[in-house]
Parts: sequence; C-alpha cells; structure tokens
Amino acid sequence: MKTNSLTLFAAVLLCAPFTGAQAIESPKLIPPWTPVTVKTDASGVEVGVWGRSHKLTRALPHSIVTAGSEILAAPIRLVGNVSGKPIEWKRGGNFVFRADKSHAIVTGWQAGDDLIVDTTTRIEFDGLMRVDLVVLPQRKMTPKLEQLWLEVPIKRERASLFHYFPGQWGKSKNSGELPEAGLTLPFKPFVWLGREDSGLGWFAESDKGWQPQAADRAIEVVVQGSEVLLRVRLLDSTVRLPITFTFGFQATPVKPWPKDFHEWRIWHVPQLGVGSTLPMPKEWWLCHRAFPDRNALATLDRGAKLGAKTAVFHEDWVPIQNYPMTFPGNEFKRIVSMCHRRGMKVLVYHGYEFSPLAPEWAELHDEILVKNSKGDITPGWYRHPEQRDFKVCYNSIWRNRLADGIEQAQKRYGFDGVYLDGTVEPWACCNERHGCGYRAADGTLRPTYPIFGVRQFMQRLYAMCHSRGGIVNAHQSTCCATPTLAFADSYWDGEQFAGGELSGDPLKNLPLGALRTEFMGRNFGVPCEFLAYERPPQWTFDHALAFSMLHDVRVRPCGIASLEKMSPIWNTMTRFGVGKAEWHPYWETKPLATAQPESVKVSLYARPGVKGKGGRALLVVSTLSADQPATAQVTVDFRRIGVAAKTATDALSREKLSCSNGKLTVPLQPMRMRMVWVE
Repeated sequence: MKTNSLTLFAAVLLCAPFTGAQAIESPKLIPPWTPVTVKTDASGVEVGVWGRSHKLTRALPHSIVTAGSEILAAPIRLVGNVSGKPIEWKRGGNFVFRADKSHAIVTGWQAGDDLIVDTTTRIEFDGLMRVDLVVLPQRKMTPKLEQLWLEVPIKRERASLFHYFPGQWGKSKNSGELPEAGLTLPFKPFVWLGREDSGLGWFAESDKGWQPQAADRAIEVVVQGSEVLLRVRLLDSTVRLPITFTFGFQATPVKPWPKDFHEWRIWHVPQLGVGSTLPMPKEWWLCHRAFPDRNALATLDRGAKLGAKTAVFHEDWVPIQNYPMTFPGNEFKRIVSMCHRRGMKVLVYHGYEFSPLAPEWAELHDEILVKNSKGDITPGWYRHPEQRDFKVCYNSIWRNRLADGIEQAQKRYGFDGVYLDGTVEPWACCNERHGCGYRAADGTLRPTYPIFGVRQFMQRLYAMCHSRGGIVNAHQSTCCATPTLAFADSYWDGEQFAGGELSGDPLKNLPLGALRTEFMGRNFGVPCEFLAYERPPQWTFDHALAFSMLHDVRVRPCGIASLEKMSPIWNTMTRFGVGKAEWHPYWETKPLATAQPESVKVSLYARPGVKGKGGRALLVVSTLSADQPATAQVTVDFRRIGVAAKTATDALSREKLSCSNGKLTVPLQPMRMRMVWVE
C-alpha cells in the first residue's frame, strides 16, 4: 500500500498532541445537546448540531438553518476592493479536516486573480462557529487590498430584534426592535439579530487588524428590501498582506427549551448565620416585618413550605470573595444537608472577582486580574471581613484553578450547582501577561474580550454541575452573549436598573421590544428571570410581575417577603401544568387573545381538551399603564384551543370573573397583572 506525503502528514496531525486555538479539545458531548453530524457532497460540507445546520460551499457559510428554516437571505460573503477594482471570487472549496461527536473542523478557501482567502472553521456541539480567516496575495501578485467588508445577509422577517454587548448601565438601548434606519456601532464583541424564537449572533474577541473608515461605524446593520444586512467593516484602507481575522457565528436557540424550568423555583435565601457572613444583610434580602426570625432551620422550613425548590446562597457563604472555601465548613455542609432534606437543591455564589484575602493574591494578582489600557486593575465589591475585590479575567490560569476549587468544594460541601454573578460576561481586558489586549499600529494598548476563555470556564462548570443533577444559573446585565451564556441553564437579568430607572413609568426605559429581546430567553434557548430592585411605591415586585409574566418570565424572590408573593404564582402554574401547555404570547401574528384598552396585553397558556371537553386556559392579563386602572375587555378564541370557557376565575384570589361568548371582563389596578383560569 502506497502512502503519499499528504496522507502521512494528516495522520501525524490527527494523532499528535496539538497546541493552538483551533486544536483545543472540546469537552465530551453534554446533554441535552446531540452529536455533531457531518455530510459532504459535491457542493460542500454540511455540519449539523441540535436544532441547526450549517452548509459551507467555500470559505464561509452558504446556509444556516435554525428554528426549522433558513435564516440567511444569501450566503455570507467578503466584499471590497483590490487594486482599484471590486474583489471577484472565482473559485473555492473545502474539506472536513476533523470531526467527532463534539465538533467538526472544516478547512476552506476561495480565490480570485489577486487574492486567496483561507479559513479554518470550527463548529462545536452547541452551534458555535469559530472562523480563522487569512487573506493572502495570489501567486506572483502584489495586490493592494483597499477595502474588505464581511457581510451577513439575513431574511428581514427573521431579524426584527437586535442585541449587542456591552450595553450601558441604566439603559436598555443595546436591545430592542430593530429601527428601520438600522444601526451604526463602534466595535462590539457580540451582535445578535433575530426574532422572538430564533436569531443569529456574530462575535469577535477584538478588532485587532481592523481599519474602519470611522471608529464609530465599525459595524453597521442595514435594512434593505427583503433582507437585513450585518456589515462588519474590517478594512477601509490599504494593508500589507497576509492579514488574519478571527470571528464567529452562533445561530440560536442554542439548546432545547427546558419544559420543567417553571419547577426550578429559585429562591435567594436570607442569611443563615454562618460565621463568615456579613454583619448586616443586604437590605433587600430580608424583610424583618414579614419574617423577623433569622434562625436557619425556621427560615428553611418557611422557604420549603412556600414551595422553593432551589436555594441560592449569595457571596457571603464564604469569607473570601469568589473563593471556594468557607469556615466553619461543617456548618455550611449541615445547611446544605438541611436544604436537601426539605427538597431544595443548593446553588452557591461564584462571580467575577479576586480578593486580597486569597492566599494566592501575592503570587497571581498581577497575572490574572483584568487591567485597562493604562495597566490599572479594576476595583469591584467591598465587603466584610474587610476586603476590596477586583475583577479577575478567566482568560488567565485562574480559570482552571477556580474550576478545580469549585469541583473540590462541591464534593466537600455537597451543593448541587452554582449561581454565577457576572461570570458569563467577557470583560474588556488589556492584561498582556495572560494574553489579553493587543497593540495597535500606533503602539497603544487596546482591549480584548476573552470570549473563548470564559466559554471554556462555563463549559467545565456546566458539565460539572450536571453530573450531580444541579444547574448553572447566571446573573448578568446587558450581556446575552450566547458563546458563554449557552452553558447556563437560566439567567437572571435586570440589575442595570438598580438605580430606580424603572420607577414611575418602567416601559420608558425598558420598552416591550427590549423585554422580548434580552429579558425573555426563548430567542437564545436559555430561560430568564427578572431582577426587581424595589423602590416603593413607584416600583415594586408587583409592578415587575405585570410585564414579566406576559413574557413567561418570573420575578425571582429574594428573602421571605417576595417569596410570599411568588409562591401562589408558582403553585398556580404547577396546578395548571404549564410545562405541558401551549404558550401563546400577545405578539403572535394571529393572537388567540386581544384586549381593550390598548394598555392591556394578554398572553396565555392553553391545554386543549378532547372533543371540546376538559380543556383549560391560563391567561396573564396585564395593564401596562403606570397611573391608570383599567377594566379590561378580553376576547379569546377559545374554540381554536378547545376550551369550553364556561367559567373564569382569578387563579390567585379565586374571585369569579365575567365570562360569556369568549369575552371576559377583568378589572386591573395600574401596572398590575391577574392570572385568569378559564375552563
């Protein structure tokens, strides 16, 4: 048997240990994702992952299917000018370099008379596509590459919403309905375009090598005819070749929607008196009037009676911020056991900071902390025992050290999963000692956003927690970057409005389009809960429920007082069986329910009957007016959902409501919701 040199070289590559970004081994396939599939034919390579497929005919994706249909309006392309004329790509191809159940690597190329583009595309089991793209001069040519844009054409009906990271504290301008005028943005590491059930994200860790004509127009979203065009202006001036760019795509949703997420019933537990805790709790954790007894056993008994199934212990479960060891350890282990005996899983806090109380501080802080372009570290939280904590970068060796520590702590204390504060957010970092930051042509230090480093950390935590039957819950603000968020079971969003921005008229600073984009999760495949920092009487837990419940989103209870409010809502949803129901939101093209006045919106869960019998519906009826009560006149097409609609009852107060011929009358207080059970 003859073996040519190319075959021998490929065999060596497949067998030998390999360093470099594209050669990083993927973790073992993790449920609920399914194995990666690869098909090749004369037209190219098709790589399938759960819920999506990607077709590559040359260097870049030709087709991306998600939510059951094609999302691209045309193939993703590179356009521009070379040596005074438009770039023309005349030929190209690709082949599968490597593939297994967890990922596939496709090598591709395309060429013209002046240029060659070579790509290495790595597609992982959650649908993340990393593209390393090199632009080269053609053989015996010295072309002048004067302009190069990456263009992603998306079908207009599939791109009504947008999201980008980072956003701005106190604002929701980074999420919402896509304006007809489109968007012009400076460099953003993550941009998503889609609709309420699906979309496509683009990402890059930095703008290294980019030369846009104007820094504030590095990225454009152009609405034109039947498509929405995402344009990434890589180059608007001449560069020396070769030049390399790294970016990626991820179609959403990233994983199956969990049918049972309503039953996770996550509750932030008041402090239980562990010796390392703060001397005073955060004021929004405890409501002494509602529950003055701080005895640990009594608190957990009350939480269990109110139906909590997941207990979260915040940062003060450990004396050293974001460090996986507590004192006395046996006491916390006993508390975890007490939760388990009451049917509650336990999540413990980890976050984004590194403390000077950590024994590793002197050795590691200069190497692992986030730094800005001046070389300064970024201060974070202040807490007891006296410490100032600083942002840590998970592109550093602390990623694996902390993951090792959490794994040991999980065995030591017996908790089930983790609650992550800001951990999914790839903070801008310029610390060159661990590979972040880059030097621009003028020598200035510019930040990178360590998406891949944070992603590896999240992958490991997800596999670790799921091996014990636990969950990963991520708390973030303005960041639905799916390359990292994919490895969370759910997320908690809303702290960016902690300054009272939602008081009075919440929809002014958080319009419905932003809610459907960033605060719902169905478009990403990761359920969301809302965080409400109360500012009574202008902004309360009840106000937040008025718009969150319309989006199948709960407001998470912190402490006993808010748990008292959330408990009957949880119980109603369980009794109805929303996990087995069809959900029909207010924005459907042909809604099942409509209401007057216009300030009232209705979403509903439906469980159709058999031959017109036994069906039931659970309506969420909300008025979004902050200052006017409403008597809602609700019309529902019960025939379409197989519900006889003989009675209507407020599911929480048990008050009987008027129901006749598919019409309901529902009185509402300003910015309040009612749950109406119809059968």
